[in-house]
Amino acid sequence: MKKTLTALLLLCVTLSVFSQKMKVPTKAKVIVSQTMKKADLQKIKLMQDTLHRLSDKIVYDTIAGTRRKACYAFIPKFVSALKLENSFYFPFDSLQAVSKLYPADSSFRIFTWQLFFTVPVKLAAKYSKTGLDTVFQKPAVRYYGVIQMRSKELKMFPLYDASDTLSYGTDQVLTPQNWWGQLYYNIIQQTVSGKSYYTLFGFEVADPLTRRKIIDVLTFDDKGQPKFGAPLFHFKYEDSTRTKTGDTLSRFFIEYNNDAGTVLNYDKDLEMIVFDHVAPPSEKSKGATFTYVPDGTYEGFKWISNHWQWIEKVFTFAINENDNPPIPVPLFGQPKRQPELPKDGDPK
Repeated sequence: MKKTLTALLLLCVTLSVFSQKMKVPTKAKVIVSQTMKKADLQKIKLMQDTLHRLSDKIVYDTIAGTRRKACYAFIPKFVSALKLENSFYFPFDSLQAVSKLYPADSSFRIFTWQLFFTVPVKLAAKYSKTGLDTVFQKPAVRYYGVIQMRSKELKMFPLYDASDTLSYGTDQVLTPQNWWGQLYYNIIQQTVSGKSYYTLFGFEVADPLTRRKIIDVLTFDDKGQPKFGAPLFHFKYEDSTRTKTGDTLSRFFIEYNNDAGTVLNYDKDLEMIVFDHVAPPSEKSKGATFTYVPDGTYEGFKWISNHWQWIEKVFTFAINENDNPPIPVPLFGQPKRQPELPKDGDPK
């Protein structure tokens, strides 16, 4: 019974982590439809079959060790496929467990995926009910990703998840070597004085009790190197008594209880980012973000004067079902609840 429950919980997490059905922009579709050399196209199709099987194991296998081995086998095979000439034009449609996003200018694409695994944690005898040292398996998540630039020869930037070593990074500008790991589900693009700013929307399992949704900004420096984070999120409070970490942030998070359903996405009709205001259920829970849930109000960011300007209240009227703000559609169908990590370690 425990094995079955753990497997179902894992499947629930995996099937609902994508917060929006991912679509290639129209411009990108034209580019992706171009063909590769016939021999290379045959090679990459064969590789895709193997990659598809491995990615399914990463997602669906109930044993953490098997998932980890599949992930480690997937990475070099995926790189080999990307090394083929003009691989950028191959869509990898069968890799449904891997997020694939293209910006409006189709200058690159970004792949992200996740690995659920367990790590051994020692519980000292004085904390154990048995009075003996106890080792238990703690569930954890690692994110993987790669940016592939549009070019004939492979030009890519592997992304290394360093989120467990970073402080709460609202002000940090990060590189591919210390990336804040997450699954990206949407991307939009702004251009300022000829420089492109790509706003990314991501989802992260922070721990077994807490989830995050993240807005980040990807740019490329003068040498073509990617940077994550930019001081584009501006806040201005009418109530001067409200506490805040700063007026300008380089990255924005909402952090909330794992059972809560939240919205954070760009609304094309409103031409702004809309997200749930999350709050603690009681004054005693203030600061314990794993208890935070949406309170029924919505905040936002609007692109004004070349930055994202915070909007304290998006809707100033009661809304009915037909007027609801944008709720992302998960890639694998509508989940009944937010993702959960397995409560017990590996099924034996």
